Amino acid sequence: MRRSPTPYSLHAWSSLRGWGSLRVWKLPAAVAMRPRLWCTAARVGLRMIPPRWWARAPYLPVPPRAYLRFRLQTALGSENSTTLEAADLIRWLEWCRQWPAAASAYR
Repeated sequence: MRRSPTPYSLHAWSSLRGWGSLRVWKLPAAVAMRPRLWCTAARVGLRMIPPRWWARAPYLPVPPRAYLRFRLQTALGSENSTTLEAADLIRWLEWCRQWPAAASAYR
């Protein structure tokens, strides 16, 4: 049984110019469904904020595009891979979450 689309569904907003299929909203949704990753995602997000972000345009606490491009290339393994899927993000956050425990096991 199919439900009729509501005006607030993701499909209704996918026709906005520049948003495509709204993959960008799938990433926070994937993290939101995993409470054990909330603190990890917040910690990693805060680490990505450049120092003195308020002193440079666009005056937002977002990492530079070159840094994000580099991170995507190293994570996905190709210069042409620029789309981060939700599964890739979850796998990376799980790795970040387990890393402190792995590092302290060797001390």
